[in-house]
Amino acid sequence: MSTIPPVEPQKHRFTVEEYRRLGQSGIFGEDDRVELIDGEIYEMAPVGARHMGHVNLLTRLFYAQVADAATISVQNPVRLGDDSEPDLDIGVAEIFA
Repeated sequence: MSTIPPVEPQKHRFTVEEYRRLGQSGIFGEDDRVELIDGEIYEMAPVGARHMGHVNLLTRLFYAQVADAATISVQNPVRLGDDSEPDLDIGVAEIFA
């Protein structure tokens, strides 16, 4: 008796451009929390009160320290190569003259 080997599911890895097109086409709802990391789309956990409190506290601290020298970005995506675009809780980027 011969056995049939199991069929492995195939993954489709997405680029940032494909991921953005999926969002623009309405595949993801406005309130869906998804991120593209290493070509894979992950559903993220909802943001809780404790998490929001920490992000708000850090935002205030960063603005107080570096507001004139940096851009503070809160809950915005950042593109990391061709296959990753996570949403950062908070990001600080130096302003170049």
